[in-house]
Amino acid sequence: MRELTPELRAVYDLSRAAAQGAAGGRELLDRICSTVAKTFGFTRVAILRIDEGTLVPLAAHGFEVEEIPRGVELQERPLLAAAADVGEATQSDDALAVPLMAEGRLVGILVADREGERLALEQATLDVLTTTGALAAVYLERALEADELRRVNDVARNFVALASHELRSPCAVVHGLAATLHVRGDDLHDEQLVELRRMLYEHSDRLRLLVDQLLDLSRLDAKAIEIRPRRFRVRRRLEETLLIVAGDHLRDVELVVDPELEAYADPEAFDRVVSNLITNAFRYGEPPVGVEAEETDGHFLLRVCDHGPGVAPSFVPKLFERFARSDASSAAATGAGLGLSIAQSYAQAQGGELAYRDAGPGGACFELLLPAPAAV
Repeated sequence: MRELTPELRAVYDLSRAAAQGAAGGRELLDRICSTVAKTFGFTRVAILRIDEGTLVPLAAHGFEVEEIPRGVELQERPLLAAAADVGEATQSDDALAVPLMAEGRLVGILVADREGERLALEQATLDVLTTTGALAAVYLERALEADELRRVNDVARNFVALASHELRSPCAVVHGLAATLHVRGDDLHDEQLVELRRMLYEHSDRLRLLVDQLLDLSRLDAKAIEIRPRRFRVRRRLEETLLIVAGDHLRDVELVVDPELEAYADPEAFDRVVSNLITNAFRYGEPPVGVEAEETDGHFLLRVCDHGPGVAPSFVPKLFERFARSDASSAAATGAGLGLSIAQSYAQAQGGELAYRDAGPGGACFELLLPAPAAV
């Protein structure tokens, strides 16, 4: 039998690896790395996805985790950027970069080397690697699609389990109150009817809030919320939000924000964070509630602080976990323990972060940090 050319051998080996691991998602990419290493004699191979110009490692063979480029811009790596620009395998003295092109689109980069050895690949070999990269790009997209489908299915299953568990109790209470009014309403005194209606309103309002929170979580988990950042005046936005959220407690809010201060964020996501923090401050803390905002160190910073007992140090690590509630907060209110988790998710969706610090000598303080307009 006539021996296969290097190109055909690479195509054959990669196709066989893909067929054996077709349903394996990231495992398929690991197979590609090891196959490329074996076929072309490389010591180390890694596949990196290009996510909005940033390198994200997906699979590797021979590399230690800390050695793989991650979280850096493609343009910060000259060899990788050069390969992406020309659309062909490109080498330096000690490394190789192969663009993974799918229908003319750059979907990733394959990097490889022969640890401790100088690279001097012939043009024919570079051409073979360019062709191999195009084939690997197809498998990369297939693996990512498989992972995304699996993630969406997991999100759906988790949401159904979560919703059924958390909604069962409040639904039972609302149904019980409504049933009492329906069946025995004509036999009850006016005072009893007023009390039952009040209780029905309060519990149905809590149920509404829980449904809204669960829907927020499901959309955030499924990455179904589109973030559209723009510049806006912060004080005006906060005043509008406080009118809705603080209500009768508006006089207990101390707003310290320059009227000219701007933020660069998604206004709706910003409102979600602020409303959860304000609600949390009144629910678990004590007035007055201070709201401050400023631009500092190249970032936009918002603080919401109260004068309550603060958070027990032992509970701080769990503060942003879903349904996590300290003994003190469980006794003080009937919330589901979702507000801070949702607020943090909205902050992170905008490239920011939400953190807690002790406001000492008393109180809790939450800080929202976002990229400043000048940094965008």
